[in-house]
Amino acid sequence: MDSIIVTGALITFLLLGVLFLKGYLDKRQIEKAREMMDLNDDLRRMQNAMAVIPSIYFDVPTRIFMLKRTMQLISKILENNSDHQTLNTLYQEMEIQLDNTLKQKDDSVKRLAKRGKVDNPDTAHEIRTMVKYLHDQIIKSVKNGLIPKAHGSRVVKNLKIIMQRTVIDMNYNMAQGILRTKKLRPALSKFKLTLGLVIKSPLKQYLTPLKDELEQTVAKLENQLSIDRKKSSERSAGQLASGMDKIKEEEDWEVKKNIYD
Repeated sequence: MDSIIVTGALITFLLLGVLFLKGYLDKRQIEKAREMMDLNDDLRRMQNAMAVIPSIYFDVPTRIFMLKRTMQLISKILENNSDHQTLNTLYQEMEIQLDNTLKQKDDSVKRLAKRGKVDNPDTAHEIRTMVKYLHDQIIKSVKNGLIPKAHGSRVVKNLKIIMQRTVIDMNYNMAQGILRTKKLRPALSKFKLTLGLVIKSPLKQYLTPLKDELEQTVAKLENQLSIDRKKSSERSAGQLASGMDKIKEEEDWEVKKNIYD
C-alpha cells in the first residue's frame, strides 16, 4: 500500500515537473520570439534613419555609431538564423563602410555649409522622429558597451545640431520653392523667417555664407517688390486719369446734348 502511495506521489511530482518545464519553455519561446521581433524592428528603424536623414547631417562619430549599432543588431539576429544570406551580405558591406569611415577626418565645417534636401514639414517631422529614436539607441549602446560614453556624448551633440539644421533647411528649401513660382511676397516672408532662425541658431558661426546669401536675397526681393509697387501705383494713377478723362467727355456730351434738345 505504501509503495502505491509513493509511486503515485512520484508520478504526480513528475507530471507537475513536466508541466512546469513545458510552461517555462513556452515562456522562453515567447520571450525569444518577442526579442527577435524587437531586434528586427530596431534594424528596420536604423536602416530607415540612414535612408531618411540626409547624409550630410552625419559627422564621423555619428556614422561610426550607426554602422556599429546596425552591425550589432544584424549579428544578434544571425545568432538565430546564420543562413540569412541578405543579412550576411549587408553585414560584410557595413564592415567595409565602417573601416572606411574610421579613416575619415572630421568635416563638420564643410558639411554645415551645405543644405540638406528637406523641403516639406512631413519630411522634417520624420527626420526629427528618427533623431529621437537614435538618441534612445545611443543610450542602449553606451549601456551595453558598444561605444564609450565620450563617443555617445559626441553623437548626442550632433543629433542636437541635426534638429537645428532640419528646421533651417526646411524653411530655406521651401522659400526657394515658393520663389520659383514667382510668388515674391510669400517667398520674402519665408526667407526672412529662415534668416531669423540662422541668426538665433547656436550654429550661426558656421552659417555665415548662408546668412550672407539670405540677407542678399531678402534685399533683392524687397527691392523688386518696391519697384513692382511703384509700377502698380503708376498704372493705377494712369487708369484713374484715363477714367477721369472719360467722365469729363461724358459730362461734356451730356451738356451738348442738353443744348440741342
